[in-house]
Amino acid sequence: GAFLPPEQEKLEADYKRKLKTDFGIVFNHLYAITNLPVSRFLDFLIKEEKYLEYMDTLINSYNSNAAENVMCRSMISVGWDGAIYDCDFNQMLELKIACDVKHICDFNEKKILNRTIIVNQHCYGCTAGSGSSCGGVII
Repeated sequence: GAFLPPEQEKLEADYKRKLKTDFGIVFNHLYAITNLPVSRFLDFLIKEEKYLEYMDTLINSYNSNAAENVMCRSMISVGWDGAIYDCDFNQMLELKIACDVKHICDFNEKKILNRTIIVNQHCYGCTAGSGSSCGGVII
């Protein structure tokens, strides 16, 4: 939906209780990930005329602590073909890394560490509220 995820720990506790009670399902961890305005979700927001409202939510929920811990600052994403991206979302959008190391075969740690990270509208999703990454919240 066009809203930020609830607190990850509370959501995990609720899901553990409900899924065990109703279906006998037990799991270890739940990761709350913010819906980023890309692909099908972007299409949904535009169709429902909620894009601007959702972007306002993300922008107004910006958290500088989350911005310090976003995945693109400490990881890269490598495509099936070896192409390098700043993050999974940039990979999905085909926004390749902004340095002359474009393929994993040419990997150069110094160049990768000194690159300029490509940012766009979807990046607000990773920096909103408690932050968001492939491992759930980041703060």
